[in-house]
Amino acid sequence: MKKVLFFLIPFWLAPLLAQSTAEEKVLQSVQQMMQNDDGTVIFSELYNDDRFSSEEKAFLGRLYEIFFQIPLFLKSEYESTGEIPTRSHIASGFGITPQSVDLLLMVMESDSRMPTLFERNPLSREIESLQLATIDAFIERRSGEVKVTQWEGQTLPAFELTTFQGEKIGNRDLAEKNLLIYFWFTGCPPCIRIAPNLDYLDRRYSASNFQVIGFNADHVIGVNATDQQREAYLQEHNLSFANAHLDQATWEAFGNVQIFPTLFFVGSDGTIFRHMINYQDRETLESIIKALTQAR
Repeated sequence: MKKVLFFLIPFWLAPLLAQSTAEEKVLQSVQQMMQNDDGTVIFSELYNDDRFSSEEKAFLGRLYEIFFQIPLFLKSEYESTGEIPTRSHIASGFGITPQSVDLLLMVMESDSRMPTLFERNPLSREIESLQLATIDAFIERRSGEVKVTQWEGQTLPAFELTTFQGEKIGNRDLAEKNLLIYFWFTGCPPCIRIAPNLDYLDRRYSASNFQVIGFNADHVIGVNATDQQREAYLQEHNLSFANAHLDQATWEAFGNVQIFPTLFFVGSDGTIFRHMINYQDRETLESIIKALTQAR
């Protein structure tokens, strides 16, 4: 938003205008990606796009969170009222416009990774039938309270996990440390790319009270990998930083992570300093670690 706008618009209207402008740009970008990629939307590519302002990224993150909450909303409303909610009803339930809802429904319909959750009327574009059994399965597996926004400044969620060596590790063990918590799964291509950078930084900044710890999500997302395969992966890539098995409770506490890798930089006071998704180069990671360790 240009600075002059604050002089032309009452201060209480400025946030509404910012949200509307952010929504318009985000919707256009998603539509463009759908056209270019046969209906597939790669959220992390959009979220990491430097052309988006912080307000636009916040709105994009909010849309991503809502995407995973819509199936539960449809089921709950249908069971309580006996009627399938309209796009306007969904929009009012989440505080977004019907245009945003329509785009999210389009993504659900076009993305080959999504099961068929509903059928829409081709003329009105309203949902006219629900696949309740499929929605139930989706809710059980993927439709928790997904959170990708407003992490920074929050307190690190409590956890206690089992390391690959069978030992317990949790907040108490890591108290007063600067941390990089790294969510990954076996075979994840961007994880394979980023892991050597994390190992290098874990060793380089260990003297600055800094530690990397990996949360392996194989068990919670259903990756069919054995302990032997995980250990072989670590050895193949010469990875020495600590790794633990992610459990359901911790996964939920960290917002039901859906994108891998996901990174949480945490200060020695237990406050989340930065939250990032997908691959990041070594220079970007190192600049954040320097800011983290120097700020505490």
